[in-house]
Amino acid sequence: MRRRRGAWLVLAALGLTLGVYHNHRVHHGEWNPLTALIRGLLLPLQRGAQSATDSAGQLLATLTQAREALREYDHLALENARLKQELAHLRATQAENEALRKMLNLRPLLPSDWVGCRVVATYPQSGQQTLIVDRGARDGVLPGAPVVTGEGVVGVVERADPHSAIVRLLIAPRMAVSAKVLNAQKPSIGVCEGRGESMLLLNFIPPEAPVQEGDPVVTAGLGGKYPANLPIGVIERVWIDRQYSVKKATVRPAADLEQLCVVLVKRGR
Repeated sequence: MRRRRGAWLVLAALGLTLGVYHNHRVHHGEWNPLTALIRGLLLPLQRGAQSATDSAGQLLATLTQAREALREYDHLALENARLKQELAHLRATQAENEALRKMLNLRPLLPSDWVGCRVVATYPQSGQQTLIVDRGARDGVLPGAPVVTGEGVVGVVERADPHSAIVRLLIAPRMAVSAKVLNAQKPSIGVCEGRGESMLLLNFIPPEAPVQEGDPVVTAGLGGKYPANLPIGVIERVWIDRQYSVKKATVRPAADLEQLCVVLVKRGR
């Protein structure tokens, strides 16, 4: 304890002595080497502390700017998503309006009672090739009913629940419709068959029939399922099947069966 007090007394006396010495030198206008030494030792520390303070300030400013940039980015991302959603909705509405307009043009060819349906799901994959509509048995949509759109024939109702129905597309296997080729020289009658592919097969055309690429194909109206003259598609390629002595052709469907939004279904009794 006494040693500690002695040390403090020595330090106090030394400090007092240095203070008196410093004041004396300053009072006489003389240079003080001790003060210069202390300043020389403290100046780098002072500069380092100032530099650290400036760096910390710049870092803080950078972090603040980064935070503001992230906040602005999140806002722009949300706004972009909202605009994309609105654009998709506008495009869907435009597509639906266009489909409805085409169906109105088709209406004179549909003498019986048909009901409009929205397409809620499409399964164009091979082995499925169906779609689901939002009308069912309570709306008069029954199995076996033909389905069309403004562009042409779509398919047939395969199953109907009270509020929805499954439609098998015309391109599906075992699907067929009587068809007429509108050739400029002479119309020809045959059968359009689904093969589980994107193209239809036009079969049983007489070998002498003047059928060629680009000819439109419509329903023949035979069998009573589809009215006559509904568009089916356009001939892509023609060849002779010599084994059966008939002419065949591939037909590209008139309706885009993967992009349907609304269809018409013949209402049952």
